[in-house]
Amino acid sequence: MARRSPLVLLLLALCGPAFLMPSTQQSAPEKTQQLMTAGGAIMVASLPAPAYAGGMFDFGLTLPFVAITFLTMMAVLNALWFAPVTEEMDERNAKLLQTLSEATDMLAKADEMQVEYTANIKEAREKAAKELAAARKSTEEAIARDAAVAESEREKKASTFRAKLEAEIQEKKNGAENLIKERQADFVKQSLQAVGL
Repeated sequence: MARRSPLVLLLLALCGPAFLMPSTQQSAPEKTQQLMTAGGAIMVASLPAPAYAGGMFDFGLTLPFVAITFLTMMAVLNALWFAPVTEEMDERNAKLLQTLSEATDMLAKADEMQVEYTANIKEAREKAAKELAAARKSTEEAIARDAAVAESEREKKASTFRAKLEAEIQEKKNGAENLIKERQADFVKQSLQAVGL
């Protein structure tokens, strides 16, 4: 038995006969009787309903009906609603797996290329270092040769210039010695003449 709120029962008790027959003039005892009846009905409605046999755990025809309804709704929803969604999700998962596989392949290729390029760069650096060392050595040897040639030419020019300068000095000394002797003799004569000797 369904339970109704006390307010609904009160309204039904007070207004109930008005729907069945036209309103008539009622006396005070009749109204009191109606109110008493409504109050009793409200009290009875507010009491808990008695538990009938089976109650919540009635497994008669209700349980198979609910199970059949549940299974039918599950099959209908799966066929109409979830099947297309599942199909879309499977397609999306397949695309994601394919993209992931392609990305993994590309990453593997990139790693191989990196290893190859790293080896090439290492070889190129070693080769460049060897060539640089060889160029530095040949340049240093060329500079040393040029410096030695320039040093020998400078020494040769210096010795030539020194010999020429010494020859000029010697020549001037020889020329000056005769001049000095002449002047010395003139000085001695003049000094002796000045003294009167």
